[in-house]
Amino acid sequence: MKAIVYCGVGKVELKDVPIPKVKDDTLIIEVLSCAICGTDVKAYNIGIASIKPPVILGHEFVGRVIEVGKNISKFKPGHRVTMATTMPCGHCRMCRQSLFNLCMDKLPVGTYINGAFAEYLEIPAQGIEHGSLMMVPDSLSDDDGAIAEPLGCVINSQNIAGVRSPDRVVVIGGGPLGLLQAETSKARGAISTILIQRSKKRSVLAKKFNIDHVICSEESDPLKEVMDLTNGEGADVVINAAPDKTAVKLAFQLVSKAGRISLFASVPKDDPFVDIDANLIHYGQISVFGASDSTPQNHFDALKLLTAGKISTSALITHTLGLEDFFKGIEAIQKREALKVVIKP
Repeated sequence: MKAIVYCGVGKVELKDVPIPKVKDDTLIIEVLSCAICGTDVKAYNIGIASIKPPVILGHEFVGRVIEVGKNISKFKPGHRVTMATTMPCGHCRMCRQSLFNLCMDKLPVGTYINGAFAEYLEIPAQGIEHGSLMMVPDSLSDDDGAIAEPLGCVINSQNIAGVRSPDRVVVIGGGPLGLLQAETSKARGAISTILIQRSKKRSVLAKKFNIDHVICSEESDPLKEVMDLTNGEGADVVINAAPDKTAVKLAFQLVSKAGRISLFASVPKDDPFVDIDANLIHYGQISVFGASDSTPQNHFDALKLLTAGKISTSALITHTLGLEDFFKGIEAIQKREALKVVIKP
């Protein structure tokens, strides 16, 4: 079968690889849709230290079960499935607290084990026994279902930060995850959502979404704009969805007293330190939260949100391509011409 294989830093290739074979406690799916994630772009551009090549990339997927091991009873051939793709061990200290995304012995699809930019994918027992694999509702398309994985990560971060009515929410970064953050905030009851995006191309694309205000920082001062929109008070919640240290600093300028900041995006690992005035946190009584990945429950909640039509997937999925055009999809993302690119193996 054909697959997109990470062969090392700067080496991502379309290759012929063996079709996986079912085992007693695994199942095989035919991949129907798999979206390109920022992790895949990062692997393509600069590599990821935790990946041990060769490995097939891709983890935002929907597939159809075609073969089931004799020890598997929950899933049958024909079932459409998706997955919270950081598979937990189920017994470490984090798992015992239901913090499956922070599992100390996790098994992520598309980095540690083969992913879904391929015609077929084997789901191991670890991905089945702890609820990571789940059915896709009949009313949800394959492409929309593939958005559940990134949306689950967004829901995890918003649960931690406690996004709710009547919050005023600012999201920094207008990429796919930032757009999902803004629309999810609205779905959770935020009375005002403001998106800040540097690139004019992405700012134009953002206006197709259910977001109250879109600010292009190339054209105006985002701090002044946000303060004007919040009567000088700042936002109740600021979510940084931009992998940039200046965005982290901006978050502390935009947040209101007693506000919450979610550090949703990572920053470059070789330069991760940010100078912050600790008195802003102290006197303003500001709460700062980290958020990484998602749990199976987050993924299930994402499916419900998608099924309810609360996310503008038609605007988010800008390109649908075949596996052989994977590299064209990467190029479109890098040129800011695409938001979500869905690959159809």
